[in-house]
Amino acid sequence: MTDDGPLRLHPGGDLVLDPDLHAPAAARHHVRDLLAGAGRDAWIDAAELAVSELVTNAALHAQTAIEVSVMLSPQEVRVEVRDHNPTGPRQRRYGAHATTGRGMGMVAAMTDHCGVIQLEDGKIAWFTLTAGAPEPSLDEILAAFDEEQWEVTPSPPSSGTAVGPPPPVTGRVVLAGVPPTLWMAAQEHHDAMVRELRLYGASHPETRVDFASAEVARTALLDLVDVEVRRAPSDTGRPVTLPEGHPSPLREVRAPVHLALDVPPAVAAASAALQDVLDAAERLARDGALLAFPGQPEIVALRDWVCEQVQSQLRGVPPRPWVGSADRRFEVDAEAARSSAATAAVIDRVRSSPRGVVASDARNRILGVSAGLAASLGWEVDDLVGRRLVTLIPPSLREAHIAGFSRHLSTGRAHVLGVPLLLPVLHASGHELLCDFVIEQVGAGDGQSLYLAWIDPRDPGQQRRARPEGS
Repeated sequence: MTDDGPLRLHPGGDLVLDPDLHAPAAARHHVRDLLAGAGRDAWIDAAELAVSELVTNAALHAQTAIEVSVMLSPQEVRVEVRDHNPTGPRQRRYGAHATTGRGMGMVAAMTDHCGVIQLEDGKIAWFTLTAGAPEPSLDEILAAFDEEQWEVTPSPPSSGTAVGPPPPVTGRVVLAGVPPTLWMAAQEHHDAMVRELRLYGASHPETRVDFASAEVARTALLDLVDVEVRRAPSDTGRPVTLPEGHPSPLREVRAPVHLALDVPPAVAAASAALQDVLDAAERLARDGALLAFPGQPEIVALRDWVCEQVQSQLRGVPPRPWVGSADRRFEVDAEAARSSAATAAVIDRVRSSPRGVVASDARNRILGVSAGLAASLGWEVDDLVGRRLVTLIPPSLREAHIAGFSRHLSTGRAHVLGVPLLLPVLHASGHELLCDFVIEQVGAGDGQSLYLAWIDPRDPGQQRRARPEGS
């Protein structure tokens, strides 16, 4: 209700759409035409943006028919987007430069009120715009990305009975040693890959993967892990703090957490489908068919571990803890590095450089290293080339490195490029050497980038012996 009477369905205000890539544009045109015809031009931009996001979410995640309703009064417009998947939207809390997970916050920032009505057979996501409401400031828009601003209305009780449905059958799954910093970077990567693959699959019908089952696992499993990881106490154990002066926004790496989850048995099969979907996306990303970069091996392994623990534990197999980012298997990469003439030229200069320098690619593979630096780190050049850069990173810092580098690949932003750093480097014998660092990104042709780390080990008198890990 408003002071001018109840909202009324605008003539022609209902629209039914298929869940495909054409749905958001059709919804935008529909809302724009109705508002323009009613003389509500001031609401058009915000309404188009908000309805496009809600319909996109329904098309990508609900995978059911989508119904758009527009209701108008002289003082307000209310737009509802209904689908038939009862899983509700959840606002993500990703980093400031994430490329996904922004939609719900954007709708909350650009509208006056918004919410979700949960139904037994689906949900209605809605928003309103009110005449005379002040435009949000930039600070208010940015704040919306960090706040839950959705009103959630539960399903109304079924008529004719006072007894609710029985609670769903669940099984207990224990995830021992989940690394919070790495998991949050992995979750961001997984969501981006699923979204990219859906967009790719819309124009490539030969892409046959079970999106519906994967979505069940994404919302019932990955989201649940994400919620529990963030909820776990941050002071459990001793966090690994980055060296003083390090510019990364990841100021510390939280200690691993142990989670006990209750999940429906159907999530086992769904998690296998999710692995298939993400594996397909990774293959396409490696071939350059997606905008997203392939995931770092640690991130792919972490995802596989979570999914496989669900599948095996629901069959009665005892839990197996996460191996940790310091596992030696992550120091090698089975995939051959791709090369180009430009890459080869850079690598030749690196090998012959009188300065200490390492060249690596987007998978963190070492493509070249100067002979002097290899010798100072206890390696032969040919033995170090082909290994991953984590070979030279102390175990306590690897999780922060992988999380930060993964976000750099997703967003293009890097806090460490061109910044003088003082960091320990791992010697082949296992002890740490304090080194002066400068890292730069250089083009290598064919849209590829290489990363050059200029490393200058400090004199023995300036070295400090690193504390044993975990001390």
